[in-house]
Amino acid sequence: MAKERAAEERAAEATAAGGRSNSNAGGGQSRRSILIRLGLLVGIMAVVFVVILPQVVDYGALLAALSTLTAGQVAALIAATGLAYVANAAPSRILIPGLSWPHAIGADLAGRAVVSTIPGPTDIATRYVLYRQWSIPADAATAGILFNAFFETLSDLVLPLIATLGILVAGHAVRPTVIALSIIGVAVLAVVLALLVAIVRSESLARRLGRVLERIAGRLWNLIRRPSPKGIARAVTQIRGRAQEMLSRRGAAGFAAAVLARLAWFVVLQLALWSVGVSSDALAPSAVLTTMAIVALLGLVPITPGAVGVSEVAYVGLLSTLAGDAMTGAITAAIVIFRTAQWLIPIPLGWILFVLMRGSRWREIQEDVDLADQAEAAAAS
Repeated sequence: MAKERAAEERAAEATAAGGRSNSNAGGGQSRRSILIRLGLLVGIMAVVFVVILPQVVDYGALLAALSTLTAGQVAALIAATGLAYVANAAPSRILIPGLSWPHAIGADLAGRAVVSTIPGPTDIATRYVLYRQWSIPADAATAGILFNAFFETLSDLVLPLIATLGILVAGHAVRPTVIALSIIGVAVLAVVLALLVAIVRSESLARRLGRVLERIAGRLWNLIRRPSPKGIARAVTQIRGRAQEMLSRRGAAGFAAAVLARLAWFVVLQLALWSVGVSSDALAPSAVLTTMAIVALLGLVPITPGAVGVSEVAYVGLLSTLAGDAMTGAITAAIVIFRTAQWLIPIPLGWILFVLMRGSRWREIQEDVDLADQAEAAAAS
């Protein structure tokens, strides 16, 4: 183990040296990538808010709903959003030994900001280089990142079940759609957990499953004309090497924290709806929670960065259908508040934190992506 870790350190240092020698060219390429991605984001937002939404939303009603916010409501939304940022970082804090709360929160926000502006799996690379900068061992950093992403996806499958239980506790009738989503979510969750157990027990199965998942992902991504993800097979093998220890010690707590993070954002969305006048009688919390699960699953397909545009249209369409067309303006105002807190604010905030945490090396993110990939390959070999 010590020899493998030493080899990884040497590979990382060598890669860093090579990457730094081309820092000027890489820095220019990174800046062009950032500008292109920012232009893409602005274009998508213009299409959504200037072309699509005006067809179904009265912007006068939207502004009127936003103008009704009181100082107390704004303060409550800010406090809930801050708690959601902390909750988002909790799975990483639990899964990665030696990671402090400030570092966990900073890395989470920085990863979300970078991936919203630079193409590729840059959120993974950002977290990786920050963890390594803070002397987190490479194997712990890699496993923590993989399980964090894994649990974040699985947590969406639990939301319809929580919504169903909430309806039953309140004594209300459960809609067939919610029951169906709950059953599907639990079934998929059970299958995934069974596969995870099988991967831990069998190395050959882990390799075969990794290759199958990589082929499936490549075909799906090709359908939407996006670059297919690489390294899935290697990642599955890496999961097996660390899974047993991590799952036995921190797995349950990490998954519970991922679910609580989703519920923290549900609180923000619910507060936004209440603040603009959408009561629980008009739109039941269980319906809001189920809608969150549907939109989160839609967002797994990388159609746009951070699912911008896709999420807004889906939220407004689904919630307006449930509450009625008369509530569309107020619902749109709530979604604007919610997505500003969840997606827009973390971009400048995360970049500021990233620059502060990386110091003078913040411009090297493009080289850091290559460094992370090669360091993980060295650790796996």
